Amino acid sequence: MNLLEVFKDSKHQESFAAGAEVITEGLEGNHMYVVLSGEVAISLNGRVIATASEGEIVGEMALINAEIRSATVTATTDCVLAVIDDGSFRSLLKHVPDFNLHVMNVLADRLKQAYELIED
Repeated sequence: MNLLEVFKDSKHQESFAAGAEVITEGLEGNHMYVVLSGEVAISLNGRVIATASEGEIVGEMALINAEIRSATVTATTDCVLAVIDDGSFRSLLKHVPDFNLHVMNVLADRLKQAYELIED
């Protein structure tokens, strides 16, 4: 699924300068993002576990589980992100089967990266 194509014309976009904190671990969250341009770093307890670039999602865990941010996301370059609120997220899950698989793959990859971080 090419999320960049789906969300490139979204009216709900936010721009972040390199170094800006997009999401803060431990805080409440009610939306996720699709990276439209640039790159962000995903970190747990101050350690980068993954990066996300054009067409990738971040912040999905707060919409799936308890609305608490499980990681910090920081812009590593200037970037533009499409904002996906809870209602839009649930609609995508319900009506776009490829989106379900995409989210599950992202979660599996990030979980694997977090386990690798623990083992180090």
